[in-house]
Amino acid sequence: MRVLRRAGAGTGPGAPQDAHRALLARLGARSGAVTLVQFSSAVCAPCRAARRVLEQVEAAVPGVVLVEVDAEQHLDAVRELDVWRTPTVLVVDPAGRVVLRASGVPVRDELVAAVAPLLAGADR
Repeated sequence: MRVLRRAGAGTGPGAPQDAHRALLARLGARSGAVTLVQFSSAVCAPCRAARRVLEQVEAAVPGVVLVEVDAEQHLDAVRELDVWRTPTVLVVDPAGRVVLRASGVPVRDELVAAVAPLLAGADR
């Protein structure tokens, strides 16, 4: 991915992560699965390329779900989740926490490598 980083600030107990879980669930994040939440816009060419990569990951990795969110239609979520550009991809773990975020078109192999440990943890 162009920018793949751990979700940093506010990841401790009682932090904004807890408040984000309900929002992410409303957007389509699924409990018990790793959800790739892509913020897109209709006129964004890189968003279409990102969607193709994310669809490949979803098809290839059991337990991964893709949710595409139109940023213009969900400005409240964009603001709350600190999304500054499209495409932005949030990787949501099975417990509903944002654990990684990326901007730009993701690299398939990097994304698969990033979600694999999250899926292994879901089996425990």
